Amino acid sequence: MREQRRTARNGRDLSHRKPAAVIWTALLDLLFPPRCAFCGALLEEPGDVCGDCEARLPLREEAAQLTAIGERGCPCAVALYYDGVVKEGVHALKFGKKSWRARVFARYVAQAAAERLGGEFDAVTFVPVSWRRNYARGFDQARLLAEETAKIWGVRAEPTLRKIRHTRAQSSLEDPALRTGNVKGAYAVPRPDRVRGRRLLLIDDVCTTGSTMAAAAEALLEAGAASVVCAALAGGHRKVQKPVEGLRSFGEF
Repeated sequence: MREQRRTARNGRDLSHRKPAAVIWTALLDLLFPPRCAFCGALLEEPGDVCGDCEARLPLREEAAQLTAIGERGCPCAVALYYDGVVKEGVHALKFGKKSWRARVFARYVAQAAAERLGGEFDAVTFVPVSWRRNYARGFDQARLLAEETAKIWGVRAEPTLRKIRHTRAQSSLEDPALRTGNVKGAYAVPRPDRVRGRRLLLIDDVCTTGSTMAAAAEALLEAGAASVVCAALAGGHRKVQKPVEGLRSFGEF
């Protein structure tokens, strides 16, 4: 008799697990039904992202996935635009204590980094939040994202930076100059020997103007890192083309 592959509702292969573990996973799925990592809707089919979100994810175009940040022009790979369901998902991760979503988001970060920055780094690190935000949220979302991304490659994300002063939320500042000043000198490297001569991939959840990642990258480079490249789940906004004035729609003819 052909052995059927056992899977959980989220698509995980359970064929290698003991029966008790399979039953426990099924019970958890029953008590806590799998939800879409972006919009939070209940999933009717195996997977981590619902069909609606999969179809309308604001993927950054190939030419827009790589950008340069900071005065040093560190390359940064960004997977998605920070719009719609992506913004909802990130907010749920950061403020809704939905830390499990980092595992799903990491796949997009890993793909963007591998495609745009492959061969340019040999270690993974992240932009840390302050101890105050870490305490309030119960976790550091950038660390979770980096750890899950590193797992995909079979390596470990290394904590190399420390945020040495609490800053205002970058989202509360619209002026790029204010954002840059807000995080200038906010990061330090407690153990320079851990970064000296190494090529680092620096990960964060969102890259808007790049000020935060640039400040963190600067600290790593000043501590002796050979190079720093960056990756983020989302950043920027998709441009919406405005209708040309004077043109009528087909329904008006």
